[in-house]
Amino acid sequence: MNKFKIIGLTIVLLLTLALPAMAEQVDVYQNNQLVKSVVFKIGVPYYVVNGQTPGVKMDVAPFIQSDRTFVPVRFLGNALGISNDNINWIDNVQRVFIAGPNNVALTMTIGVKEIQVNDDTKPIDVAPMLQSDRTFLPARYVAEGLGYQVAWDDKNNAVVCWPAGQPEPDVSAAVDYLNSQGAAPTVVTGNKVNGYNIPANTVLDVATSGYKNSDSIVFSINIKGENLQQQYTDAQSIISQAVDADTTAKVIEFAKVTQEELLSGQPWDTKTFNSPNGMAIRVGAGWGGDTVQFDLWSTK
Repeated sequence: MNKFKIIGLTIVLLLTLALPAMAEQVDVYQNNQLVKSVVFKIGVPYYVVNGQTPGVKMDVAPFIQSDRTFVPVRFLGNALGISNDNINWIDNVQRVFIAGPNNVALTMTIGVKEIQVNDDTKPIDVAPMLQSDRTFLPARYVAEGLGYQVAWDDKNNAVVCWPAGQPEPDVSAAVDYLNSQGAAPTVVTGNKVNGYNIPANTVLDVATSGYKNSDSIVFSINIKGENLQQQYTDAQSIISQAVDADTTAKVIEFAKVTQEELLSGQPWDTKTFNSPNGMAIRVGAGWGGDTVQFDLWSTK
């Protein structure tokens, strides 16, 4: 009997930038066809392979935590040519085994900062972890081991994968499709403030008292603080609890423009966004010019 059992949990990969610009070309196949590109977007429960739309539905949307991007491994593995039968969990040692294309074998263990690719074991800067009954893996190293390069599209909050050694593909059509799908509900596990779930371990400055209405919340991003990308992700997770995905995206985009204006000493504006459900969000500079402040309230 096979001593491995197929993973029943959703395994999530952390995707980052930084694969070598020049790498040995590796051919990876899905359904006997070369996978030329895979695109994921933060907060959207779909991914696109080779620009083919509609995309593939996922039960967990990619998200950012600790300035890293997490993507469900089962879907990423399938997109890169790995079947569910080749993703295995060794329960007694909490270890993940992935049999990839081109006879690549990846092994990672929960809580251990290393990855084994075939017979080569390397240290890594983060450890796989178990959280909310799900297994999370650092995908930068996984993607390298599977022969892919990874790029981050900051404008669209998207992750692009393509075979190492090949030019970066044009995925604009795939990104446009994912942008049209809207964001999935964000799962947060921190405290509640005036009815809003606040992401655990956030460094956002959240006002915890003084609210007259249950739909209101005020918080700010420290633009000179640490983990700026994580702060924006946490802000998005709060805003998306009250308004639609399109308004949320516009708010975050304007906040980033305000950040650049503040950092460069340019004049900045305050703008109010109105959501179809009657919620309003005002975005502008906070006290001292070192923060971007968000004020949410109901206009009804």
